[in-house]
Amino acid sequence: MKESKTNAGKSVRVIKKLRSVSEMPMDEIKEARRSPYGFIAKLILVAILGTVIFLLVQKYRGLFLAGTVNSMPVTRHELNQKMAEKYGKQTFDEIISERILSQEIEKNNIVISDEEVAAEMAKIVADYGSDEAFKAALSQYGLTEEKAKESVKQSLSLRKLIEKNYKIEITDEAVKKYFDDNKKLFEGKKFDDVKADIKETLFQQEVYTKTQEWFTEVKKNSKVVSFI
Repeated sequence: MKESKTNAGKSVRVIKKLRSVSEMPMDEIKEARRSPYGFIAKLILVAILGTVIFLLVQKYRGLFLAGTVNSMPVTRHELNQKMAEKYGKQTFDEIISERILSQEIEKNNIVISDEEVAAEMAKIVADYGSDEAFKAALSQYGLTEEKAKESVKQSLSLRKLIEKNYKIEITDEAVKKYFDDNKKLFEGKKFDDVKADIKETLFQQEVYTKTQEWFTEVKKNSKVVSFI
């Protein structure tokens, strides 16, 4: 009889446990079934992610911070805001000019080869007298050789673009007049010795003048929207 009561008590306790489990929300039941090691794994994962994020922030903090003053941060956003206030319009206009030029070069199928860039770079280096003098000039203006090549390529592209849209001719009479009007510049030199250089100078001047005319017209017909 005593054994029967004991078994009955056990049965009641089992039923109560089953009822309490059945009344638990499903998410609690799932949580109860999880291994206690899952929580430890989460902590380890959080620690690893925290370390990785910290290292990334340290490595790329220049993307977010411009610097500090007495340990007080100066954010990149703050710096950009100040720069935008002072130089925003000027910089925006420069970007617009570059974009318009790039679009027009593509539209007119203008292509500059690496050989053309190299030849023009060689002329520039020769004008400076030596490769060392040329590199010193680049350093003085905060430029790299790659930036110089990009600038030369853009200049050659613009020249081809203007030559395609305008007929530029420099007559011998114009060259001789320039020589006579600037005798002091060519003191001790014969006309035939400097004729080619003068012609190139006058050609460059004409290209510049036509560039101003062309760009003014193109920009006027471009749809530019500024939010500055």
